[in-house]
Amino acid sequence: MTGHRLAAVLAATAALVLAACGISPDDQPRALPIPPTTTTPSAPVTTGGSASAVLWYVDDQSLVPASRALTDRSLGTALGALLEPGASLEGELSNSIPAGTQLLELQLDAGVLGIDLSGSFEELAGPARQLAIGQLVLTATEDRGVEEVRFLVDGEPVLASSPERGDVTSVTACDFAPLLPSAEEAAAAQLSSTTVERLDQRRSELERDCPSS
Repeated sequence: MTGHRLAAVLAATAALVLAACGISPDDQPRALPIPPTTTTPSAPVTTGGSASAVLWYVDDQSLVPASRALTDRSLGTALGALLEPGASLEGELSNSIPAGTQLLELQLDAGVLGIDLSGSFEELAGPARQLAIGQLVLTATEDRGVEEVRFLVDGEPVLASSPERGDVTSVTACDFAPLLPSAEEAAAAQLSSTTVERLDQRRSELERDCPSS
């Protein structure tokens, strides 16, 4: 078999393997599936799923994690659940994301995730907007494939508010490290042991990975 013929056979075999695994052989940005929303604003979020995911919420102007049972571990499912109204949350946890905000599209390209939200998100300003963006960024970066996040509203790019750098075109989890409660603050808030453990883990990860000022 000649070199050219062998190369053609190998290329065809690789394409067949990728197709069998459901992987596209191109290197273009890929849109991630978003589960359809079927609940009404007063409906509780389903918690009887078969997978556990860490979502981030608000406790007294700080960002804290909560483990949620979902139908799967996909990024679209996790962020969709974060936007679902009526979630039953432990203790004093709340959601800074405006009710009615919809997840329109997710697109992941080389570690940069684009999150396209509906116009309701633009109702936010100031600290509340910063907390909402932090919730989305920390939840998204629980997925190791996401390193950076940019935001769009109704398809148009918008600036993200970072407590570290002000309004910027894209942010990382490092931008929101100041919004994680300290160990002392977590103890005073009487958060569950599971929440405190995940907080300690994420704080350690950020101290390791984020450049020092």
